[in-house]
Amino acid sequence: MEFFPLGEDSWSYRYGALWISVRRDIGGHFPGAYEAALLLRESGKKFVLAPLAGRDGRVVYGLAGLPVVVFPYVERAAAAAPVAPSAAQLEELIGRLKEVHGFSSPAELSAEVPTEDFCLPFESDLDKALCSALSAEARDLGPYGHRLTGLVSRCWHDLAALRREAAEAAARCTELWEGERPALTHGDPSPANVLFGAGVDILDWGGMMWAPPERDWAAVARAFGARPGGRAAFLRFYELRWQLAEIAEYAARFTAPHVGDADDRAMWRRLLRYLPGG
Repeated sequence: MEFFPLGEDSWSYRYGALWISVRRDIGGHFPGAYEAALLLRESGKKFVLAPLAGRDGRVVYGLAGLPVVVFPYVERAAAAAPVAPSAAQLEELIGRLKEVHGFSSPAELSAEVPTEDFCLPFESDLDKALCSALSAEARDLGPYGHRLTGLVSRCWHDLAALRREAAEAAARCTELWEGERPALTHGDPSPANVLFGAGVDILDWGGMMWAPPERDWAAVARAFGARPGGRAAFLRFYELRWQLAEIAEYAARFTAPHVGDADDRAMWRRLLRYLPGG
């Protein structure tokens, strides 16, 4: 097998005509998401790059305590640099996502896919990272420890306001979404997960969720600058949740031992981009 250093939530290998994904999904692993992707493709949605089922019909297997999902190998999916889409290709992507949004319902789909709850699951991690950043020990963890302490101190009030807004947005969206028909959403239609060419192909369906369609529209706007539309309250919630999740991830990195290598430098730039006032 040939190892490919692609993706943040899996270890990827090529074995002939197969692409083997050993999962370590940060947001949680949901086998039903991969099963639903296969159902989408079998229904005629060939733009869904779905996993393969084994001889026993299963899609997800366990190996050494980790989930393993196998896909057909697609050479352009392993390319180092994504291709920037044209306006027409973005329109096609939006159209394909709309097809997914209208597919089935929770009662009809024979795969268990999680449902949006508008929670902020990283809250405890964010609290821990921010408290650690302000501790005296932070400066001894690596070259960015002292810089993180100063940055968090300067941004503390802005960050607190951002977190209050996120909590208020979550409560508002919960109220607005009550009784609404959920859409089947991808969750991260980004350059890493969309292949543009003669058509549009979408991969990495492990984050699939029943949610408002704005979950995908916020991701498309963030990743490609396109504005497919959607309700402002939901779009703002998803943008806030993304921003705070990124802050939690990168702050946690620098409140742990680190060496200041190229990955650390890249993560620091991202933290500055997402932290209010950074």
